[in-house]
Amino acid sequence: MWNNTKTNERGESSRRRVGRRTVLRGMGAAIVAGPVTMAQSTAAQAVTTIRFTEQSDGVFVTDGTLPVAQELFVFVHGWYGDDSVASQAESILGSLETAGYTPDESIAIEWPASNWWYFDAEADTEGVGATLASLIEASIDDGTTNVRLTGHSLGGRVVYWTADKLSAGYTISTIGAMGTAANGSTVCSGGVWHEGIGASAQTVRNYHSHNDSTVGSAYGWFGEPALGTEGADCAGPSNYADIDVTDTVGSHTEYLGDDQVGNDLASVIDAS
Repeated sequence: MWNNTKTNERGESSRRRVGRRTVLRGMGAAIVAGPVTMAQSTAAQAVTTIRFTEQSDGVFVTDGTLPVAQELFVFVHGWYGDDSVASQAESILGSLETAGYTPDESIAIEWPASNWWYFDAEADTEGVGATLASLIEASIDDGTTNVRLTGHSLGGRVVYWTADKLSAGYTISTIGAMGTAANGSTVCSGGVWHEGIGASAQTVRNYHSHNDSTVGSAYGWFGEPALGTEGADCAGPSNYADIDVTDTVGSHTEYLGDDQVGNDLASVIDAS
């Protein structure tokens, strides 16, 4: 089993505000009260789920390893996405397949994100990312050629942490982060993920929508943009691009299966 230990996040403010806590509690109530709404686009290919379990504070173990494939698709869910991670992954895969991309293997990463105290789940994304980085390294060592890593909401934080934790000499071919729950400065020079995503990925696409009020209500206060709503407030590393999908993504969950997201990500994969 793989495991890694959570460390303190660097570069992103740890300041917590009462107003933000109130907003996040409301977000949790809304998520628990109703099912996740996704675009009706499903994949023809079956998705295998690998479950992460927190063994102790910040230490995660898994019930499996990543397969070896020329084209390996990996999806990571967000807050309260544990129960629907396979269907979320299938929705994204459906939009990619419609756009012409079908991976050899498809994996959904399930991690314990159903936590009423949002900040614990937010903090756990670093440890989950570190463990996922270890799985990716092992898969590449065994012969995997291209890793296409995607994540939604807090899953976007996980994929950025994964790139940050990847050892030198390993590369994620494509990162597609959707509605990432973070501040824009995290990918800027000096930000927590700037160096990692610049060194450990070929292409990074950050999909954001101005209609994503869920992320916008929790991040980007005092003049700083929310990464999943407005994108970054800087150019980011040379391999990073903000992709505005406001025209087609009307809410926080509508990235999943969205045709514009699928078309753009498939075109990037095809060109790599």
